[in-house]
Amino acid sequence: MLPNPSFPLLKLPLVVLRRICANWIPIDLLLLSNVSKRTMMRVRSVIPRKRFKLKVLFWMNSRAFVLDGTEEHVIEIQFEQRNRIDWEDDKYFWNFIFEDISIRNIIWMFDYVSYVLNTEIHRLSMSADQCSGNVLRILSWLNHRQKSIDDVNIDFNTKEDIADIISLCKNMNIKECLNIANFSKSHMGKKLNPKFEMDNLWLHAYNLDQWITLDNIMDFNCIHIDLKSFSFTSSDMNRYLKAWINGCNFRMKYLSLDLRPLDHKILTDGIEVEEVNASIVRSYRIPILRGPCVFEGGTDILSKDGRRATFQQIIDRDYLDSDRRFSFKMVAWPEDGQ
Repeated sequence: MLPNPSFPLLKLPLVVLRRICANWIPIDLLLLSNVSKRTMMRVRSVIPRKRFKLKVLFWMNSRAFVLDGTEEHVIEIQFEQRNRIDWEDDKYFWNFIFEDISIRNIIWMFDYVSYVLNTEIHRLSMSADQCSGNVLRILSWLNHRQKSIDDVNIDFNTKEDIADIISLCKNMNIKECLNIANFSKSHMGKKLNPKFEMDNLWLHAYNLDQWITLDNIMDFNCIHIDLKSFSFTSSDMNRYLKAWINGCNFRMKYLSLDLRPLDHKILTDGIEVEEVNASIVRSYRIPILRGPCVFEGGTDILSKDGRRATFQQIIDRDYLDSDRRFSFKMVAWPEDGQ
């Protein structure tokens, strides 16, 4: 007599089923959940809420990355695209745009993976050009499906209006990092007055001061701020330094702004500064920066509560023109030194 091929998995005690599922990788759990709605609910009920972390990619090769402890699992997301995808053609990558039906498929799959694995989406990355026409839809979906997210990364934007993107992002509770690489011209409009509070803020866009004022930056509650580009004057930045001395950007450890050449005399007017000899080299290193922020000399200031900061703008006189910007960098050093 043949043994019974069935196994009463769903009838096992929860504690037993939980231990069994703890040994299964995400794709196994997802496959099992497809058996029936009852199976899906049972599987989800035994997965600890904090077991998995989920990163989703809205790129041509859309994927979900599931972190299980120290192991990362990749799940390829299938989607319907009426136009043929030529994966071998490098030029196709730059011209690819998701169709609306593809975005619907991908969103549904990400929702499904998130639900079954009993986790929120922790990180989102998208190619804005490949999601052209759907960027705001994706951000709105994310904003309505959960209360917060760790990281949002929006790259290669040449078509969407940066003002609309920032307007949506400012209302999202982003905890760790917002990174937007924008290469499109934006329509003129009213100031957005965002108050960002994530740890790391990277906004790279043309004429960002159309939307974000210096006063907005003073109100940011971020640790690392990298913004491009602005038309702030030497007097504007003098006002910023005085505000920092008096306590603005209290959490800030690193600031980078792309600005026109500043007049050092106007920049430091009315501020007690210490000019550091160029032979003294100091650096600030963190993983999120592509390389260390290095000061050869620089100008030091002290805040009223005793924090020391160094700022510097290195100007290449061989490349001066009316539109040329140079990085103004500032680091607030930890109490135990750099």
